[in-house]
Order: sequence, then C-alpha cells, then structure tokens
Amino acid sequence: MGENSAFEDIRPYLDREVPKVVEQLLSEPSFYTVMRYVHPDWDEQKVRSVMAKVKTIHDFQDRVAHPSMRKLMDSTIDELSISGHEKLENGESRLFISNHRDIILDSAILNVLLFEKGIGTFQTAIGSNLLTTDLVANLTKLNKNFVVKRNTAAREFYENSMRLSAYIRHVITGQKESIWIAQREGRTKDGLDKTQPGLLKMLSISCDDPLRVCFKNLRVTPVAISYEYDPCDVLKIPELKAISRDVKYEKHPDEDLNSILTGLTGHKGRVHISIGDVIYSDLEQLADYPALNDKLRVLGEIIDKQIYKNYRIWPTNLLAYDILENQVKSKEAYEGLDPKTFIARMKGRLAAANLHAEEDYKWLLSMYANPVRNSLNELA
Repeated sequence: MGENSAFEDIRPYLDREVPKVVEQLLSEPSFYTVMRYVHPDWDEQKVRSVMAKVKTIHDFQDRVAHPSMRKLMDSTIDELSISGHEKLENGESRLFISNHRDIILDSAILNVLLFEKGIGTFQTAIGSNLLTTDLVANLTKLNKNFVVKRNTAAREFYENSMRLSAYIRHVITGQKESIWIAQREGRTKDGLDKTQPGLLKMLSISCDDPLRVCFKNLRVTPVAISYEYDPCDVLKIPELKAISRDVKYEKHPDEDLNSILTGLTGHKGRVHISIGDVIYSDLEQLADYPALNDKLRVLGEIIDKQIYKNYRIWPTNLLAYDILENQVKSKEAYEGLDPKTFIARMKGRLAAANLHAEEDYKWLLSMYANPVRNSLNELA
C-alpha cells in the first residue's frame, strides 16, 4: 500500500520491514517450536539458515510459508485440484469472494496453488480475534494478511469498516493487487454458503459511485472450495444447535485455536477449488432496484449463484443428502462409497466428540447434504 499511514495498523508488512520482523521471530523460542511442528527435521540451525535468506515478503512465502503449507496439505489431502485459474493469467487484480469452511485453509490452499502456477499470491483478510500473540501476528502479516478488526463498539465498528473498505479498494484499484475475503464473518457451519449483505455493504461504503460501478471496479470473482471431508465438522455442531434455539453461543477460550489445528492436520479426502468469472455485466441489474438493501441482496444472490454452480459435489455430499431423504442407493451411485461405512464413520466421529443425540447426527449429515440442496435449488 505504499506509505499511506491511514492503514498502518491493518496492512501486511512491507518488504522494508521484513529484516526487523525476522530478527524478532528468531528471538522467540515459540517460533522454533512452530517450525519443528511442521518440519520435524529442522533444528535451530536449519531454521536460522532458512530465515537468513528471507529479505522480502516473497522470500518468506517462497522459503517458509509455501513449503510449510504444502507439507501440511500433502499429508492431509488425498487429491487436490483447481479449475478456472487460467482466467487469472491476465494479471488483473480482483476481489476473490469465497465460501468459508476452514479458518485458515480456504485462502491458504488457493494461495499455494496460485503461487505454484506462477500467478502470484494475494492479500488475505484475517480477523483480529485470531491474532492472539505477537508470533501469530508476525507470521500472518509476513504472509500478506491484513487485519479485520472484530468485537468493537458501534462507532468504532463503523470507522473500522470504512477504513477496511477504503483499504480493500486501494489495494485492488491502486496497488493492482488481488485480495481474498470470505463471503461472511465466521465459517459457514451448516454448509448453506450464503454471502452476507453486511459484507457487501462494507465493501461499498468507501465508494461514491453507483453500487454497480463500485463493484465493477473491484472485479469481484467468486470462489468455491469443496472439501470431501471437513475435519472440523463435529466441532461446529454445538454452535449450530445454539443458533437453532436462539441461544447466544459462547466460545471456549481455545476453541478457535483448536479449530485451526484440527483443520490443518485433519484428513480432508479430496479438495477442489473453482475460480468463477468476474461479475461484470450481471451488475447492471442492480439499477432496477431503488433500495440499497435490495441491491445488496441481489448482488449476494449473483455471487452465491456462481459458488453453488461451481461447488464440486463429492460422494459424501450425495450420500448424506440421500440418507436424509430416505433414498439411499447402492455404493455404485457414490463412486464406491459404501453407505454403511460412511454412516459408521459419521457416528464414530460424533461419539468421539461426545455427541450422541439424533439431532447431532442430523446436523452432521446436513453439513454435507446442504451443498447438494444448494445445487438443486440453483438448477430448479
């Protein structure tokens, strides 16, 4: 973002700041612990040797972030694929708006794949609630994460939203660099991926042009990420139950950290990322709606339509849907996935999480079934 001081406390680090941050990291014992967790064969000397070559943000991503994330991905993903990336090779900056299932991985996997294809990485939004230590803040800001401030008072919330909106617009239209942001605050726990109008409103408040023009300038590009298995599936059930009962859900102090580690290290089966088309001509229909809320609703539906269309439906999704609809077929209908084996796996995961109610089982199956419902509704 250059030297614009308005964004000092939310922007990622700049290249000129890297040497000082590296020095700070090397002075923290916990940094070596993190490195050994991912790379057990890296002793302190090896870590120092790698970090000695880190002089820029690109160096950090090339020598630390990418190999670390690739190693975690290789050990937990059976097959990883991507489609639509060929549309990015024109080098134009854009705003990726993605469905959100995993705290870290949704954007990290896409960043790794684009890095490996030579397309380049993007800046990523991360909630301030996740930056629990200086170590975490340093590592994320070295990896081109910018901060979305959470849990603020009403007046401060508006000011932070305005600044965040201005920052995103500045990066995309001024710096010509792409940004990734989730379609909603917090993960979609029930599988019903839906863009929050509040997010779209935030993106628009720094622009005085008509809404359709504001979003044309951002070159909004929907992204769908599909996990065959969600390592955090059972961890999401208590919050879903609380919301269904209109009860305020209180997170445990280490809940986010547990979800991050489970997401990083848990088995995911196959994973597919689909990059959609830039939303451009469809924005003209916003002119037909005089009320802002209607414009935002329609824009959200345009984004969601691409996500639903491009979401890769796995056998786990189809089988979960058929179980709930009482129409289970033979395993040949699910690429050889045996219904009895799948049901046993789901119930085993619930039991391990001390969730035994029939309601828990239905919530778990619904997470996997709802993408099918989204797809069917889109085709109707």
